[in-house]
Amino acid sequence: MSDEAFSEQMLVGLTPEQREAVTSHARRLMVRATAGSGKTHVLTLRIQRRILQGELTPDQVLAMTFTRKAGDELRKRLFRAGIRDVRAGTFHRAALTIVARYREDHSLRPFTLESHRARLVTSLVAQLNTDGEMAIADWQIPRVEQELGWALSQGFTGVTYSKSAKKLKRDTPLPIPVFAEFIDRYIGMCQARHVLDFDLLLREAINLLQTDKAVRDGFRHTTPALFVDETQDMNPLQFSLLREMAGDDPDLFCVGDPNQSIYGFNGANPQLMSEVLATWPDTQILDLTRNHRSTASIIAVASTLLEAGAKGIEPAREDGVVPLVRAYDTDVDEANAVATWLANHHSAASPWRSMAVLARTNRELERIAAALEFADIPFERRGAEHSPASDLVGPREVNRRIVDVEHPDAVALSTIHRAKGLEFQHVACIGWAEGVLPNYNAKTDDEISEEQRLAYVALSRAEQSLFVSYSKAKDDPKFPNRQPSRFLTPVLEKVKQLEKIQAPLTGDVVKNRLEELRATLKANSPKP
Repeated sequence: MSDEAFSEQMLVGLTPEQREAVTSHARRLMVRATAGSGKTHVLTLRIQRRILQGELTPDQVLAMTFTRKAGDELRKRLFRAGIRDVRAGTFHRAALTIVARYREDHSLRPFTLESHRARLVTSLVAQLNTDGEMAIADWQIPRVEQELGWALSQGFTGVTYSKSAKKLKRDTPLPIPVFAEFIDRYIGMCQARHVLDFDLLLREAINLLQTDKAVRDGFRHTTPALFVDETQDMNPLQFSLLREMAGDDPDLFCVGDPNQSIYGFNGANPQLMSEVLATWPDTQILDLTRNHRSTASIIAVASTLLEAGAKGIEPAREDGVVPLVRAYDTDVDEANAVATWLANHHSAASPWRSMAVLARTNRELERIAAALEFADIPFERRGAEHSPASDLVGPREVNRRIVDVEHPDAVALSTIHRAKGLEFQHVACIGWAEGVLPNYNAKTDDEISEEQRLAYVALSRAEQSLFVSYSKAKDDPKFPNRQPSRFLTPVLEKVKQLEKIQAPLTGDVVKNRLEELRATLKANSPKP
């Protein structure tokens, strides 16, 4: 079979927009793809098509993802298509290759890659406290680490952080001048110890590409084609790496959804998708707006949380029951209701593994786990929130009913962050209360907007049915009279509209509709 015939076979079943994303000969293409639009499938097919048609060889391709798991999945899909040697992995994996190769070529001392910044921060704090240079309490360390991560993800030094923090009115864990000095001391300590954390690894790769012509030219010669998945998750440091790798005239394909940008704590900014267009102005834009995952009712409800001006989402499936929204007096009542809802949907066609319970944080999942344990429903804990920078996934916790931990038939209990990119037939979204979702730490407009996008991500994981709930927490003295989330207001309005539309017709309404139908039939019947 010819390459041309094989490529046509690959395109069977694609929508016109998906087909264009795969076949376009644009040198630079930005695909803005909504949830459930098949963006990873499109990215994979585009790589496959270009290799099979001889435009690229596999070793010329670098596909950058935001988790190791996503990179592994991309390689598996290509492997099944008979394509090997495509490099696919995180930005940090790409940076590691550049830095490690340079150091090896120049016989430089190897460095240690530290995946847990907390260890380095704790060590530096102890040193500064002992020397009397700074006074940082143990309880401040988590916030210091978090702010340091944000600062480094922006590419800041102490001086540039100081200017930006004042401009942005950052809620800093230490006085701005003190924290600016802390940043420089942290970078200096890592350099002295020959240690790189994930952000410093990116900075090292960027510096090499900027200052060493041989490194820059060599990379661009061997890697002429760049593909970026989940572009909305880029932070400024990652974008800087992309810009230095790409150069002025890159062969570049980016795909992402600004409505699913939920990693602000890692410095991610959906506006960087626009920065791609500003950096390479001739980049063509293509929108994938057709959702192939969820029913029309679920899409209608989830779409109420899209930012103003977001492009409308088209449902591929017109069927579907109206999502349920429920309030409960106590956390225990909410957890028991979720267990009942899951049990009612369990069947041969909907096994436990087709269901998920999603929450803003792990704290809300604890009571769900207890309720499922009591109801004898198997569940799998999907781990804590994680940053796409870390590329680390903690061990999965599984309750005692799970035997096969590789492919358990179990309900997934997950934070919303961890569920991004996944889909389930039936999804329960819990904890939709003020202080929980949006989280009490979200104070600025940008932070609230990200919480709203997080809520959208949660709803858009569902394929067939959706359950949204919150507890008034009357059993929790710490949160008396908890209020429903502000995000529930548009959701409830849309649910009521859908319920009205789908309500069965009775009484005079039926009579009037029948009379209208008879009149229409009579008017349209052929004359004798």
